[in-house]
Amino acid sequence: MKGRLTGMKAMTVFIVFLLALPLTSRTNRFATLTVAVSSAGISLPLQLVIAYGWQIEVKEAFGYPWWTLGCFGVTFVTEREKVEGLKDRVLKVCRQTDWNPLTARHARSLASQQIHNWMREPLEWLRWQARIMAIDSYPAVLDPDQPARVRLDDLSAALKRIVRNDFTVLANDPEADSLSFTVSPAKPCRLRLGFQRATKLHSSQRTHWLWWTVAQGDPAAAMVLGELLGGGTEARWFQLLRGDKPIAYHAIAQVQWTPVGSELSLYAATMPNDFAIARQKTQQLLSELSRGRISGDEFDRAKRLAELKFAQMKSDIVAFNRTLAVWLVSGRRLDEWENLPAEIRSLSVKELVAFVRSLPPATEITALP
Repeated sequence: MKGRLTGMKAMTVFIVFLLALPLTSRTNRFATLTVAVSSAGISLPLQLVIAYGWQIEVKEAFGYPWWTLGCFGVTFVTEREKVEGLKDRVLKVCRQTDWNPLTARHARSLASQQIHNWMREPLEWLRWQARIMAIDSYPAVLDPDQPARVRLDDLSAALKRIVRNDFTVLANDPEADSLSFTVSPAKPCRLRLGFQRATKLHSSQRTHWLWWTVAQGDPAAAMVLGELLGGGTEARWFQLLRGDKPIAYHAIAQVQWTPVGSELSLYAATMPNDFAIARQKTQQLLSELSRGRISGDEFDRAKRLAELKFAQMKSDIVAFNRTLAVWLVSGRRLDEWENLPAEIRSLSVKELVAFVRSLPPATEITALP
């Protein structure tokens, strides 16, 4: 267990170990610690290399690197009695601005693998195209070879920026009365929305399409909208594209919280001949929602699913710690997080419609075969 386990191998070992424990001890034996960093001014290849480097250097716990719009970091899992020692180790590693060349080399390799993984998942691949274009980030196009070109000088400069701006550390011990955290809110990020872009997916015969935007409004409304659109086979987006007359192989709607707002994604994979129909139906759907064409039954169902998803996320120690860290980095308070279920229950159709009408222009990313 003391070796350098990374990526899926580390996750597999941890899950097998967790399942081997008695049911009564699974939820309270482990503690989580997340380090989260604002990604302002740090290119995505650099973010990938840095997160993997931290995972490699912190050998005292299982580390799960993650990246999202405006933020990145690593979530670590360890035994409860070791969390204070883990925090000291994580702080020491994250404040180190000069890396061992072997660590950098290993991190570059893992970063390249991560880009390859995204390329094999069209939804994630298109979402990252939208993200890097929206913030005018370098590079404008992702390439698995880019992490290999990250120099030690580039790493040192980025790490010094991180140390200078500080970072968020969130520790969660399920037996403790309260969370332990220090927060460094993310710097404001200007987004460019409403653009269109076409790319290629040479391994696919289908057209993959992403409708993507980021809303600054009520997170409870965003969560309910996400479930209304994509919460199971009865949801609007699925029924629209996969209902009585299917026109898409995949129809996925998701809402994720980021430091700059609620990220809404509508994804479809169709044959090229059906692409125009899918796009037209999407515009029709959003127009109907903005006019308040939402039945009471589907609205109540979406609220129940949003509350259930919140509870499910809290039961996943890794997802919970990571999401809460991003919430704090965004500048929101802990009491606002704790009040989210109540906000979901009290949400009205009128408030949801107002949220839909407030959505900024959408970005469209198309990947052609």
